[in-house]
Amino acid sequence: MDSHTTPSTKTPLQKIASLRVVRAFCRWLPVTLILFAIAYGLILASLLPHALHSHALETSQEQVWKVLIAGILVFALLMNLAGGSYILLVVRPQERRRRRNADKQVRQEQQVRSQIEQDYDRLLKTHRVTGKPNRAILEETLDSIDTSQSPYTLCMIRLSRFNEIEQALGYRAAEELLKSYLRGLNSYLKRRTGDRLVNINGYGLATVDTVNHAFALYREDRNDQASDLLDEIRSWLANNFREGRFSFSWGPSLGIAHAPEHGADAAGILSSAGVASLDKGQLLTVYDPSIAERQYRQQILILDVEEGLASNAMWLEYQPKVSIRDSKVRSVEALIRWHHPEFGAVTPDQWIPLAEQVGVIHPVSLWVIERACSEFRHLVSRYGSGLSVAVNISAVDLTHAGFEDEIVDIIARHGMRTEDLILEITETAMMTDPEASGRIIHTLSRKGFRIALDDFGTGHSSLGTLASFDLDELKIDRSFLKDILAHPTRQRIFRAALELGEALDVDVVVEGVEEQAVACWLQQFPGLYGQGYFWGRPEPARP
Repeated sequence: MDSHTTPSTKTPLQKIASLRVVRAFCRWLPVTLILFAIAYGLILASLLPHALHSHALETSQEQVWKVLIAGILVFALLMNLAGGSYILLVVRPQERRRRRNADKQVRQEQQVRSQIEQDYDRLLKTHRVTGKPNRAILEETLDSIDTSQSPYTLCMIRLSRFNEIEQALGYRAAEELLKSYLRGLNSYLKRRTGDRLVNINGYGLATVDTVNHAFALYREDRNDQASDLLDEIRSWLANNFREGRFSFSWGPSLGIAHAPEHGADAAGILSSAGVASLDKGQLLTVYDPSIAERQYRQQILILDVEEGLASNAMWLEYQPKVSIRDSKVRSVEALIRWHHPEFGAVTPDQWIPLAEQVGVIHPVSLWVIERACSEFRHLVSRYGSGLSVAVNISAVDLTHAGFEDEIVDIIARHGMRTEDLILEITETAMMTDPEASGRIIHTLSRKGFRIALDDFGTGHSSLGTLASFDLDELKIDRSFLKDILAHPTRQRIFRAALELGEALDVDVVVEGVEEQAVACWLQQFPGLYGQGYFWGRPEPARP
């Protein structure tokens, strides 16, 4: 056995108990000294009269004062000890604790400030949803590239179905799926392109917004278009995205712009690539200045629609629909015309499809109906009683709440009957949402409006779907008449379309009749109606 003693180890509970004893001693020692000093002073005060009385004759006054002064000194010493111990054992530890707490609070504030600065810096450099570098960082990166020494290709990926997917799944689920998709795309680009991929703040991909994302590839020289590599990337984008139980396409389109050919700076290159990505005809599109010019024209036209409606820049012209047997006008179709101050005469197909896409077509439809009703009496005086006027409405109008009530209010203001108005709806518009279209068409038909299916043969409607609509008129597209006199097969297809109209029990109108020979051939079909330049071009209500 070793003769020396080992220090005993204490358990945590024993250490806590010892610490509590020390703290209690430090807290109560000053109080104990004060109480002892007070007790000593009381004892001294009580004994002093007796001492003076008992020894008055023997003790001199000088000795009494010595005893009194000594007692006072002892009392003062005890009080000083009490005060000193209070300062040493209570005040100073409290001051040290306050200092430690203050230092801790300062460190915490510094940490919070540092975290806020980091978060702010991250927000300035990354997109809120995807966490990828944002447009500002992308432009800064591209501006730092000397295109004369290092030309590059910018690729803009437009996910056209993101908003649709967001509406179907909710924004949280759509954003999580988007982040997963971009992580996979970022990894693929780094793996496939290697050193050719421009590093954008540590990433290969940047987010312009939730729909548009971009990456850039270095080119060896201006003749290097990286066609094979871009074709492989296009193939990757064409694949359906799969995540868990989801499998769908984001509807991607890839817009390509080459620097410095397609832009003087990063903003210009981004704009060019963005323009190219808007082409829905193909998945990969290289920037073409003519495309940009056409899109610029469309954008200006859409911005000027409201002004065109408010001014005399827009007006209506009417083309007659006649009974082919006797050439008598039975109805007229209202066609909108626009003379733009910058572009001159603008045909409807140059702006109406885009107006439908961006959601500004409904005011146009209401304006057309209002104007046609206001000019109806002039049309009647020109073509005779029993006339109807047809107006075109879009798929957007069919989904607009209260559309039927708006039409009823318009015709009521102009003293017209519902049967005086024919609502022409394209086959494509009806097929956008057949169930919803069927409901609103049924409502309009019950109110007395006549319904015409326009451009029949250009869409993809089924016979069963057509039979479910409340139709009054079937308008056969002009494409049916192309070379019809020389092709028996086309004639048989035309007869089949007429038989369909007869089966649906609707009036049939043939569009695009321009030649006398075709008009004469059509006279063999009883009850058929026609519309085209052969019987009259569109004209204003009042010459």
